[in-house]
Formats: sequence, structure tokens, C-alpha cells
Amino acid sequence: MNDILRYKGLYGEQQLPFVTDFIHIEPLEERSRVYSWEIQEHFHTDLVQLFIIESGKGELYSEGEKMILQAPCVVTVPANVLHGFHFEPQITGDVITLSISFFETLLKDRPQIKNESKRLSNFTFEAHSEIVDEILYLKSKIEEELLIEASEKLLAITIYFELLYLQLYREKFRTTANALISNNRNLAYYQQFQDLIRQNSKDLPSIKKFAKAIGITQTHLNRVCQTVAEKSALKVVQDYTLNEAKKYLLNTSYSISEVAYFLNFNDPAYFNRLFKKRVGVTPGEFRKG
Repeated sequence: MNDILRYKGLYGEQQLPFVTDFIHIEPLEERSRVYSWEIQEHFHTDLVQLFIIESGKGELYSEGEKMILQAPCVVTVPANVLHGFHFEPQITGDVITLSISFFETLLKDRPQIKNESKRLSNFTFEAHSEIVDEILYLKSKIEEELLIEASEKLLAITIYFELLYLQLYREKFRTTANALISNNRNLAYYQQFQDLIRQNSKDLPSIKKFAKAIGITQTHLNRVCQTVAEKSALKVVQDYTLNEAKKYLLNTSYSISEVAYFLNFNDPAYFNRLFKKRVGVTPGEFRKG
């Protein structure tokens, strides 16, 4: 994908669309097969595209970045944006191409949705088959309208496209909202975990018991700690204990063995090994500064 190609028409074609309200739908595999499933990085000056991928895998390239495509998904490609693809031969789906002039008639009174629709984006729907069904239904209605002769067909097509872009917009912000909810929930669990560590510092229970007290599984608690603190639940407990050890070493005259017992280490030698492994020096060296 070293050469950047510029097209006024479809990939591999230089002619302009014949009509202002240009709408073109073709199977994804039809054009991709001709080019051995490799679409070089290029851009369209007057067209926007929607790649509706129903099955298979691929890769999207844009300005040195690579994005993995896993069906079912939808890729939106604005005009004048570099993009290229590598598709696996088993891939199936459709490519919808719209002229800029038609695209600009959509969502005129919904600027926020319109602006989001102008981004190069990949929407994945693996866990939401009902949204895929809705998008495929809207695509089929557009195809039906394209084949009939009726004075109101352009209005119907416009409505179906607006509904399609609305589905993508909702999916983007549903995903964002879910991520925020998940992050907030993880933070709440993590704070609850830290509170329990402080409350039980004199007799620290196992990670499994901590998780049970929070109301989640041990695996879930570890996942929470990895997400929030990028460390395991055990290391979170160890970090708290070692911080307490540092306070004793710097502010009291207790022996290292006594500090170890205060912190529920039955084996002072293990306390020494753990302290050196996590802090980088032995407790004695740390105390001396």
C-alpha cells in the first residue's frame, strides 16, 4: 500500500457519478476479488462509503494505522480520507457508495449525528445481533427502493439512510456510555477493596474472601485491579502492606522481625525477600536510607 490513489468514481474507476443523487450498492466480494482482496490505500474526492461486513475478517489501513475488522461490523468512510483494505477471501457483505451531494442532504437538522457520520469509523456488533438485523433490514429497503419507479422513492431512501446513520450513532454512544458505566463500577469496586484492606490490616483475609465481601468473584476482583491499577489484587494488598512496613521502618525503632510480625508475616525471612523484590532493597537497607 505504498501508492496513494485518487478516485472521482469507484475504486478502479475514474469517471464521476452520473447523477447528483448517486447511490451504488454492490457485494463487497465482487470488486475485492478482482483486486485479489487487496484494496490499495486511496481516497474518493466526491463519494462517501459504508462497508457492511456480514461475515469474515479483514484489515483497514489509513495513514499508517491498521484496524482489525471482525464481522459483523460497519465501516464508514468519508470523502477525501485515505483508506485501504485487506480482506480474507471468505468475507461477505456490501459496499454502499453515496455521492457527497446526496450525503449532504441527510440529517440536515441533526448536526451532531451528521458530524459523527463524517468520521472514518469501525462499528462492531458481535454482541448485538439485533442491531445488525436492523441495519441489514434498512439496507434491503434501500435496495428495494432503488429498483422501483416512484415519485417518492428519493424521500424513502433518504429516510432509510438517516435511520441507518442513526443506528450507528446510537451504537457509538451506547458503547461509550457502557464503557463509562463499567469504569465507574470498577472504580467503586476498587475503592471498596482498598477500604476493606485498611479495615482488616491487622488480619488480612485471602483475596477470595475479599472478593466475597465485595460481592464479586476472585477473578472479577483481579480484573478490576488490572483495569484500575494495572496490577493483581494480591499486589494491591502487598503494596498496602509494604507501605505500612516503610512507615514502621522510618518512624519506629522496632526490629525488622517485629515489623514483620506486626504486619502478619509469620516468617521474617519471607518478609525480607518480598520487601527486596518489590522495593528493590532489603528492609535494613531501606531504614538506613
